[in-house]
Amino acid sequence: MFRAMTTIDVRSTPAQAFDHIARQFFEHHSLWDPSVKSMTKTTEGPVSLGTAGVERRRFGFWPIVSHIRVAAFEPDRRFAFETTDGPMVEQVEWEIDGRNGGSAVRVDIRLTPASTSMRALEGVMRPMIARNVRGNVARMKAALDRAAAG
Repeated sequence: MFRAMTTIDVRSTPAQAFDHIARQFFEHHSLWDPSVKSMTKTTEGPVSLGTAGVERRRFGFWPIVSHIRVAAFEPDRRFAFETTDGPMVEQVEWEIDGRNGGSAVRVDIRLTPASTSMRALEGVMRPMIARNVRGNVARMKAALDRAAAG
């Protein structure tokens, strides 16, 4: 299992951060995580608790297709998604707290190989995942700061 938690201070208000991360999740996820090649929402209506979709990503040489669902949706405060099917069990949660005209955004990422092939590669994948997470967090901060600027 791989787990990373970090908090980033951004210029976005909680409402701006939540809109960018949660309400526009299917449009914005690949902005912070370039390994995500496409996100397709498979349920009707705006993103909310239970919204489902398909995430297609490339991790190194491996294409990964996962079915996901929104596991938490508390406007301006908390958003989470998890995989419901795929080679990795992925659980990601964001908590947003207002601070000094901006926000503190806590990101908690948990990844567990579900398939035999992914479990066999876990040792090789761990440093790659750690490097990707660091880059993704930096890209998310930049995107949220841009969102605050309009």
